[in-house]
Amino acid sequence: MAKKKVCDFCLSEGGGLFNRLETLPDGHHMCKDCKKLIQRYGLPLKHEVFQTLVTAQPNMKEMIMDAYLENNDANDALAQYYPFPSVLMHAGEHCINCVDATITVDKDLVPTVPAVRSIQAVQKGSIHNIRDASGDKETAVISGKLYETEAALYFISPYVVNCHRLGYMKRNTGDTDRVVVVTPTKSFTYKIDHADLFWMRERFYSKVNAARHNKDQHLIYITNDNQVRITPGVYDIPKSLRPGIYKVKAIKDAGLHIRDAMGKVKDYYENEEHIDLRDGGVLECTGEYQLQWIGEEEA
Repeated sequence: MAKKKVCDFCLSEGGGLFNRLETLPDGHHMCKDCKKLIQRYGLPLKHEVFQTLVTAQPNMKEMIMDAYLENNDANDALAQYYPFPSVLMHAGEHCINCVDATITVDKDLVPTVPAVRSIQAVQKGSIHNIRDASGDKETAVISGKLYETEAALYFISPYVVNCHRLGYMKRNTGDTDRVVVVTPTKSFTYKIDHADLFWMRERFYSKVNAARHNKDQHLIYITNDNQVRITPGVYDIPKSLRPGIYKVKAIKDAGLHIRDAMGKVKDYYENEEHIDLRDGGVLECTGEYQLQWIGEEEA
């Protein structure tokens, strides 16, 4: 009996009139549901990492990213999936995300003088940081591009330029149509398509970057019994760090990621007050941080 073909994305079996598989030029097979989903995200019909991620079950996404980097060179992944955008950037920056975006603001705050048009030209004097509309004034919808690099989040439009620290981005919200930035005094809501893909690209970039810097060669510098400094690496709990609540101070804020014993991932950035490291979890560090143990349970 001939072996049944399966979709290389969702692993469903093909066959019959209503579940016929399409064969891609590279030889992989795709069902009609995965084809529609990939097209909805605006991705090419290829068997590549992001096409696989958008069609995968939520609990499989981390494994897919890890498996890809175990079998592919991280520098090749950086070049393939994070190419330079059409605008000039600051030296050393990589473009993690580049998407169309809008923000609704108070109309009277929109400048009349054209703004800078490249990331390279963004400096303190050229940043407007115009927040969300207040709700009691005439509003304007500003269209532009939202760029994320490892240094900052930029919104570039003809008359408005906003620039935010990555730590102020709200993660793990479940939103699929917006990226929200909340600072101590302002909030910024950028409407985009497929925010879930935006966060997947950021997550995969952190893994690519960690792999490029040999994340398995991690180091822990012990200051005292309750304080340590960690560098890029993967830390098992409790093998490398004792379980408990830690205060966090960023030395180089490039991301902390906690994967609990069930495989659920939570991201921590510079604006977080503390992290909760539970027994059986894994801490993935892609920056450099000072951790201070403050107790076994949150006060």
